[in-house]
Amino acid sequence: MPDRDLVRQIVTAGAIGGGFLVGVSGDYGDSRTSPSLVLPSGYAFAIWTPIYAGLFSHAIYQVLPAQRRDPLLRRTGWATACAVGISGFWVWTQDIPGLELVLIAATTTAALTAYLRSSPQQETGARTSRDHWLVRVPLGLFAGWISVATVAGGGEALIAAGIRAPWPGVEAWSSAVLLGAGAAAGAIAWRRPVSFAYAAAVSWGLVAVAVRNIPDHPIPGVAALVAGAAVAAAALAGVRRRKRIDSKNEKNAAPRVR
Repeated sequence: MPDRDLVRQIVTAGAIGGGFLVGVSGDYGDSRTSPSLVLPSGYAFAIWTPIYAGLFSHAIYQVLPAQRRDPLLRRTGWATACAVGISGFWVWTQDIPGLELVLIAATTTAALTAYLRSSPQQETGARTSRDHWLVRVPLGLFAGWISVATVAGGGEALIAAGIRAPWPGVEAWSSAVLLGAGAAAGAIAWRRPVSFAYAAAVSWGLVAVAVRNIPDHPIPGVAALVAGAAVAAAALAGVRRRKRIDSKNEKNAAPRVR
């Protein structure tokens, strides 16, 4: 019987490398020509550089023999492999909008699963800086940007399928989607402050949507800006909330001197 932990390590490393190669080899077109109102400005996609730098570092770290039975990597490994591996195929399914939407949904689910499972609150041992920088930050950046890409990619898929926004129009629906995405990401950032990297990536993407829209479509542009600011504020509030809870737990756990 093969060692399941070893298989997980190899599959995760392979999925990260394979997802990168498949993703960068596709044709993404020119975002400036898209009619979508939920698409970020082109400069925002530069975030893939730190994302993949973090994911490659994560791949190397998690495949080390010393990390084979690490509980944190056991919790996150398979979900990470699915999320990064599937994400590379979005660009290759642009001509099949239905399939692209399925892949987008699967990627988002897996990415958020990996990110939330990396929460230090699920650990019984000591927290390390390696777990923070090589697991939580890379997964946070990836999950955050994928959350934005889900909105952008979903919008592009619907446009490709010929679906048009019903009453009250595309600006209203785009604004609602952006505010909804901000609310969902803000709830995650507040409730589960695993890493500020998640909120930073979401806010980066939403602000880039605002930059692209405000000159010609101010309503969805302002909605994106408000959503991005709300996510950042929720993340800060979540960190403060977690510190209060940790402080309270430490006090309750401290031995009482009689």
